[in-house]
Amino acid sequence: FGLKFPLVMTASHMIFGSTALSPLMLMREHYSSRHALVLQNDWKGLAIIATMNGFQIACNNASLTVMELSMNQVIRSSIPVLVAVLAICIEAKIPSKGEIVCLIVISIGVMLAVWEESRNALLGIILTLASTVMQSIQMSLSGRIMSGRSGKLDSFQMTFYTGPVAFIVLMPFALVAEFNIFFESLALRPTATIGFLLGSCCVAVVYNVVLFQSVRTLSSVGTAILGNVKIVCLLFLSSLLLGELSSWSANQYLGCFLTFISAGVYSYLKATASKPQPLMPADPATKSGAGS
Repeated sequence: FGLKFPLVMTASHMIFGSTALSPLMLMREHYSSRHALVLQNDWKGLAIIATMNGFQIACNNASLTVMELSMNQVIRSSIPVLVAVLAICIEAKIPSKGEIVCLIVISIGVMLAVWEESRNALLGIILTLASTVMQSIQMSLSGRIMSGRSGKLDSFQMTFYTGPVAFIVLMPFALVAEFNIFFESLALRPTATIGFLLGSCCVAVVYNVVLFQSVRTLSSVGTAILGNVKIVCLLFLSSLLLGELSSWSANQYLGCFLTFISAGVYSYLKATASKPQPLMPADPATKSGAGS
């Protein structure tokens, strides 16, 4: 559409999500009774997550205005490895050697599947790298906050609390960098501009809720792997439906194979990982026998 205002778009996504969820969060007793407790205990973590989330999405959206999608996805395919490294420090979760190997192979598989020879701007690469690092931090920190001192927070709460902070952080940059571009687009193509914003806002609400719910259900690393598998699935299915598989290279087939197999092996390793056995209570008969 030629609508180049990623900061305005991302800021709109953030505040729209909170506004859309506000009736649920304010009128339902389960949520409204916990606002004070959540903000008192977890406001620092929520503020960091909101800032990271807002800037990583803005950087990613901005990178796509100056570089090809394929290179963007090649860089972002490393997110599972980064999240696993950060989870060691933030969530105190140490992956096994087998899991580390699977994560590396998954990232390599996605890189092979999506890579296309193209010219890419240095600015786009820098923005994508920054977005990748910030999303990795945000996902790992979200995994910790969602099981924090206020009890388990769900995806609706995370979206509701982080939206206004992300909006406040992003809006000054959006006004400085994109004020003229946005209002020029609004004046020349009001229907397309408003329609694009509203449509993308609705999609963004669903995306943020699903992302936070995945972090809560699957863990931060599992969510990052799911994101990589999603990229390869979309690429393969779109090529299959459009009849473009005949033009695929051997590297692309290899990349899909590595991604799916490694994701399956990682899931198997997590499912079969030995868990610490609960401590068995002492037998009263044993205690009485020892006392006599």
